[in-house]
Amino acid sequence: MLKRAETPGSPAFLFDEVRRWPDGLLASLVEVGMLCELQPTDTVACEGCAGNHLLNVDVCHYPGRTVGMAKCPECGRVEVPLDRLRLWAFDLAGAARALACAIGASGEAAEDVPGRLIDVGRVVAAGTWRDLFLARGLAWDDVATALSDARRLKASGAPLVLALAELPRPPVWADCKPALALLSDAASFDNGLRVDLDAVLGRPTKPHPDAVGSEWLTVTEAANRLVEEDVVDGLKLARAKVDVSNAATRGHLASNGKKGKDRRIDLGSLAKWILELRWKNTEEYNKTHGAKRRSRRKQTSRGGAGAV
Repeated sequence: MLKRAETPGSPAFLFDEVRRWPDGLLASLVEVGMLCELQPTDTVACEGCAGNHLLNVDVCHYPGRTVGMAKCPECGRVEVPLDRLRLWAFDLAGAARALACAIGASGEAAEDVPGRLIDVGRVVAAGTWRDLFLARGLAWDDVATALSDARRLKASGAPLVLALAELPRPPVWADCKPALALLSDAASFDNGLRVDLDAVLGRPTKPHPDAVGSEWLTVTEAANRLVEEDVVDGLKLARAKVDVSNAATRGHLASNGKKGKDRRIDLGSLAKWILELRWKNTEEYNKTHGAKRRSRRKQTSRGGAGAV
């Protein structure tokens, strides 16, 4: 199903296909939102002839029943069950909601690029917080243009992109370097959607033949992100590089274990560290300014300098 959804134009699922699925699977996929029913078709293949001629079906209403009628050049007049006219399509938004529910993502799923990229929410994957995105058509020819307006993805400090079933061809990520995995590798469906992100992030994802690794940053790239996050007032790049290197040496940041120009910093680890710095600075600010506010309130209540 996910592979079909990666096909440009996304062909619909015909009743003749889904009736061969295990009992109850279609209803379950519709219930969780991964498939939605479309308006019925008016053409089907003839089941009675070797040529499988395409039949144009007319819906006819008779007393007590409604049937589909068509004319085959070999079989003549043919009655077509109305169920054979039913169609279903993959629903990216519904899949994102099902995914969020399956993994317990925080926040509410929001469309970043219509029909192509959805911000699912925040999750803990491979031991760190990440912003999870569900993507469709990353291997399509228009992907670079389609994702140029992905504001939520670009603004994320630790994005994880789940492609449905196909990895992208570079260049795709002009302004960010997300971790990448396939939903088809992480997901199963058994009385509901099951997704194991740790399973796919805990082992190297088989890359596209033209792809370049995207989860590791150089010290300079990590330092630039620290400066851009504006966690420390007036922080310059040179000082940020020292801070990042020291944090990696002390084990506060996950790295590749190398030093100097060969050192690389894990993107998810960096995002978590920056978040911790922000919380720490916020707590210190509240303590300092909270003490000052309490002192002023005491002076006011005693008729001191702050009295009105």
